[in-house]
Amino acid sequence: MLMVAVSGCFSSKWAMDHADYQKKYEQPYAGSHVEKWGRMAKQMLDARHVSDDSGCYVGGAGSNFRDNAAVGAEVGVTNYSTPWLSSKMALAGQLNSGASNGFVGLNTAVHVSTPTRVAPFVGAGLFGGVDVSTVIDSLNDEESTSTQFLGAAYPEAGVHVWLNGRTRLSASASYWVTTSAHDHDFWYYGLGLTFGFGPEGRTSQSGELLREDEFVNRLLDERARPADVVQTPIPGLPDVGVPATAELDAAFPPLNLPPPPGRRALSPEDSPGYVDPPTE
Repeated sequence: MLMVAVSGCFSSKWAMDHADYQKKYEQPYAGSHVEKWGRMAKQMLDARHVSDDSGCYVGGAGSNFRDNAAVGAEVGVTNYSTPWLSSKMALAGQLNSGASNGFVGLNTAVHVSTPTRVAPFVGAGLFGGVDVSTVIDSLNDEESTSTQFLGAAYPEAGVHVWLNGRTRLSASASYWVTTSAHDHDFWYYGLGLTFGFGPEGRTSQSGELLREDEFVNRLLDERARPADVVQTPIPGLPDVGVPATAELDAAFPPLNLPPPPGRRALSPEDSPGYVDPPTE
């Protein structure tokens, strides 16, 4: 929980780096303070934006090393078909002392979790791996190839923690029932990271640098816009009907600039630095 707090658990905009979450919650807070706080609390917990998205996954795991020492790593893909149902498919490697070999194979799992930022889950998975090794006969020094298969089914429980809208940390415990022997079954404790999950949200761009006179003219142009012109907002983009300087307009009073002169105050001949044109 400390990691969640450090990564912004108490921020209502924690997943703005994900395009779907950003589209859903990018509008300013409106209504009373109670409505605002209610929406903030909802945003702090809501992780339904994960539906129909996928991401890269890496993880590692190890046993308790007392009965059947095992350690492994995997890399693959995580997918959410609904906000509460996810699956994993990964290429996995495992060193297993009970089976006395190292195995490379496929690890798959399905998890059911709450659609929240901190999401407890339960699930089940299957593993199938092979080990191909060369065996040397000590009597006649002949080499032969030995192939061993290891399969396992396991129930699993754990917790997913979304660090932001596109990065998820997972911790789990599973009990592997193997095809090797019942006394080779073992508890397996894993830690995994999902990243690059789903479409990336829009990022803020640097503001335009303006001189003071350009800034004043920009303000005047914004205020001169006809108030009765109705502009339809474009989904996914800021409301163009709201001036970009709306916050500045509220903070500063209108500028009362003098009107431009109707004629030149001095004739060209009376202007400082005037030189008579040459005559033939």
